Amino acid sequence: MIGRRLGRLGRLGHRAAPHLPAPTPPPDPLPRGARAAVADPDLAAIRAGLLPYRRRLWIRRAVRRAWIVGAVAVGAEIVLWAMARVTPLEVAPSVGLAIPVVVVAVLGVLAARARPSVGETAFALDREAGLRDRTASALALAVEPGLDPGFVARQRTDALCVLRSTEPTIFRPPVPFRTAAATVFGLVLLVPLLLLPNSQDQRIADDRRLRDETARQADKVERIADDLAAKARTPDDPRAQVAQQLKDLARLLRDRPGDLDAALAKVGSVEGELRAQIDPSTEQRGAALASLSRGLSNAATGRPDANRAGDPATAAQDLRDLAARLDNLTSAERKQLADQLAGLQSTARQADGSAGVAAGDAARSLATGDIAGAKDAIGRLADTVQGADRKVTLNRDLTGAAARLQETRRNLANAGRPGLAQAGQSPGTGQGQGAGQSPGTGGQSPGTGQGTGGSPGTGQGQGAGQGQGAGQGPGTGGSPGTGQGQGQGQGQGQGSIGGGGSNARYLGSGISSSSGFRGPTSGNRPSVVGADQRTIFAPFDRLGKPGDPSYVAGTGGDGQTTQGNQTGTGTGNPALTPYEQVYADFHDYALTSLDRSYIPLAAKDYVRDYFSSLDPSK
Repeated sequence: MIGRRLGRLGRLGHRAAPHLPAPTPPPDPLPRGARAAVADPDLAAIRAGLLPYRRRLWIRRAVRRAWIVGAVAVGAEIVLWAMARVTPLEVAPSVGLAIPVVVVAVLGVLAARARPSVGETAFALDREAGLRDRTASALALAVEPGLDPGFVARQRTDALCVLRSTEPTIFRPPVPFRTAAATVFGLVLLVPLLLLPNSQDQRIADDRRLRDETARQADKVERIADDLAAKARTPDDPRAQVAQQLKDLARLLRDRPGDLDAALAKVGSVEGELRAQIDPSTEQRGAALASLSRGLSNAATGRPDANRAGDPATAAQDLRDLAARLDNLTSAERKQLADQLAGLQSTARQADGSAGVAAGDAARSLATGDIAGAKDAIGRLADTVQGADRKVTLNRDLTGAAARLQETRRNLANAGRPGLAQAGQSPGTGQGQGAGQSPGTGGQSPGTGQGTGGSPGTGQGQGAGQGQGAGQGPGTGGSPGTGQGQGQGQGQGQGSIGGGGSNARYLGSGISSSSGFRGPTSGNRPSVVGADQRTIFAPFDRLGKPGDPSYVAGTGGDGQTTQGNQTGTGTGNPALTPYEQVYADFHDYALTSLDRSYIPLAAKDYVRDYFSSLDPSK
């Protein structure tokens, strides 16, 4: 019974032991900041002997903390790179490099705080070397007053002796098995996470490319807006309103560079609103207006070479000058002028309905001798010509902006979805233009416009055809004769062209009775042609160069045959020109037409490739 109670008391005492306050380390005999030696030589020797153990104890504490912090760092790296394999973390490399830096800083702070005092070193040395608190007691008795000096001296001598006989390498740096095993296992696991290819890297690269492309397209949209704003005449000008919409679009692209769907939706919305304001017959009206301006200047000045460029402003000024000197014209001159204005009435209607009415009124007033009415009609015609020019310029500016927005939408789609071969999946409308030329009998020929897009849409196709005929027969005198005939034709065609892109092989062609040409797919020449194919029919002196607007349809007929009556050879046709000399004219005009017309991007690339294949310098 007594033994049980003693055992129970012992267990209770054992359980209560942990609740006892921890012993306080004895103070350092040398006060902080004091440089004088300790008065007692034995106490000074004890303190000096504890300093090497103090450094080794500090190193052990730092190593123990380094293992713990290293294990935490390896775990953080594993978590980071494991997450980087399931979700795109663009900041993963930066965070991965920052973790070791933070770990080193934390370890430095922990190591500084782990530096032991002399009293802590004495406690640790007594415990691990089995010195039975001799060094700690020697330090503690140094600050206790009223003790027997002999006892204190003997105690210090004993502590100094055991301290000198203690192994100097007692505080070896520990290697915690569990922590070390976890750290090594984490490093082994981290190696494949860092070295094996990560599928999220491609997605991160795509996102970065999308942001960069969005920033570039935002700058491009900003430039488009600035161009339109500079051309706007009044605050109510459609160009000013479109410019404000484009500035809002550029701001959205900069604020949300990674939101591809929102960017494409906004660009498509602005493009659709812009396209709704465009007159699809702008280029036809522009060509008719240029032809009308040339004819009006010829009629007003009496000079056939007046206003060769077809400038509407020049034509308007010529008409106002004509109205000012109308009283000085003779009856015959007025009748001739009336006939010329009547002949231009059809072209004026094609340019603008009001211009056709004004031209008709002027012709009737001149024919009846109503000078006042003729002056008023000619003034209205001048104002109408300038107004039509402003409309054409406005539509061309809007068309150019729409084409550049279309390129912006395609670039954004390609940057966000690099796997897509084509862009433009939204419904829309487009325009197509084409021209065809073929040998054969000239005459009236239909034009066709064809195209397919990535989405349903409608488009207008304008075709122009030219025919060339050649005849040859024996001359009476035994010599061959040659002849040349030519004609032009125009027509309208309907095609389906997607608003965001086109797969069309060609956008239009002119077809004559014996033509075998069907667009660039069968019309490409090799870059090096034979001697028999180096000349083309280019009567620039009679028909004008590419870029000289004309909207008059040709009515050519069959080729004619000329017979010689004496021995000899027929003369060569001066209209047959080496194609190297005229390639630049056609190439420049084609690129200008692409920039001024709303044509699907795929077709633009095809036209550029077509003319590149004809480049004689390659």
